[in-house]
Amino acid sequence: MNEQQSSIYKHSLKLERRTASLYVQNTGCQQCPPSYGWGPGVRNHFLLHHVIGGRGVFLYKNQRYDLQAGDTFLAYPDATIHYYADAQEPWEYVWVGFGGLDAASYMGQTDLTEEEPVYRGRDSGELRTLLEDIYRSYGTSTAESLAMTARLYQLLSFLVRTARHGGQRGKEAADCALLAAEYIINHYETPITVEGLAAYASVSHSSLYRRFMKRFQMSPKRFLLEYRIERACALLSTTSHSIQEISNSVGFEDPFYFSRAFKEVKGISPRQYANQARGSREA
Repeated sequence: MNEQQSSIYKHSLKLERRTASLYVQNTGCQQCPPSYGWGPGVRNHFLLHHVIGGRGVFLYKNQRYDLQAGDTFLAYPDATIHYYADAQEPWEYVWVGFGGLDAASYMGQTDLTEEEPVYRGRDSGELRTLLEDIYRSYGTSTAESLAMTARLYQLLSFLVRTARHGGQRGKEAADCALLAAEYIINHYETPITVEGLAAYASVSHSSLYRRFMKRFQMSPKRFLLEYRIERACALLSTTSHSIQEISNSVGFEDPFYFSRAFKEVKGISPRQYANQARGSREA
């Protein structure tokens, strides 16, 4: 990076990104003066730094990491961090701060953990290039924002793909019931089978059933049914769509089965539910 770039800090923040799957919070690069640092303090997002040159120290969870050119370090959200440049050979680094609903899940499938938050010289050239691509993509236009987010996805894809555990630690560490439940929530309108959920979570059918019963006190099949009914309730309360349209919209191919299932869960028919909801809005 040239001298003009080294002092530039680029920041990107839009309120709607708080509910996005993945977003760039900030990105920048800096040639630090001797002993320059930040913290101790916390960030509300992930913060990934790659050291381009020089040396510095990263203090995290009562551990000290002495870092140099080629090293990468990650801070998790809401964890106390402190990092500073060496007095004789101050470091230069490039960074990206990011968050999103799926950020923790993606990072859970990499080798950068809260217990081991540092890569020492590993994949140095690739990581630097990917981070600099995000930095260079910064801008406020829609096209620039999309390009920046796309490059963040490329960075996380690289971290997951090159994980030494093959990207499986995240699924093993995460509750398979939670993984399957998240899949249901994001794909409830499509055909879903318990066998498919088990395959997605990399567990057996029986293991998924046991985990669901422990976490949600219901089977995966029941969870799927009740979630679809809840989404149907939202449509019945706020729209004038027909029962068949709502049935199709929440994953039921047969409107008669939908009506039976709805009454079994809610105690009344979809039409009665809609009439009650619309009546309360008009009152």
